[in-house]
Amino acid sequence: AGRQFRAVSTSFWLLATSFGSILIMIFEPAFDSAGMSNSTRGWAYSGIGLGGFFLYCLTSYYYTPRKLRPSINEAARLAKQAELTLTSQ
Repeated sequence: AGRQFRAVSTSFWLLATSFGSILIMIFEPAFDSAGMSNSTRGWAYSGIGLGGFFLYCLTSYYYTPRKLRPSINEAARLAKQAELTLTSQ
């Protein structure tokens, strides 16, 4: 990988790590107040991870690659062509 791509991938890694740390800062006080044991917390974090996995599966199922989607210019051209067809009739 090129130097710039490594920098981008590293920045995404650090972003994901900081997001995970923020989630732990949010969930830990709630787990403490609920009196959860360490094993129960482990299962809770596993459930959160599993939820993220299912969200990823759902978004990847409905994802359309950019080359298969019409571009903004193409969509505007098709809309204008359809409008001209309707007005000329």
